[in-house]
Amino acid sequence: MTSDELYARITQLEAQLAQRTPPPIGGQSSIPLDPIRHHAYTGDGGPCTTDLFGETCGEPADHHELPAP
Repeated sequence: MTSDELYARITQLEAQLAQRTPPPIGGQSSIPLDPIRHHAYTGDGGPCTTDLFGETCGEPADHHELPAP
């Protein structure tokens, strides 16, 4: 793949990602995010700095599971 082809592909992907999310399909329902957000604490003792779908967690360390050893 040439650099021009790669650039064109990246540009195409960026355009697709910039499109708005379509509205839900009739009968479609969302799921709660709590099971997905379950994660280990990352930070330096302050609020958690984990990025969760574009939002920083921000919870204190004691609201998290212990990180894997």
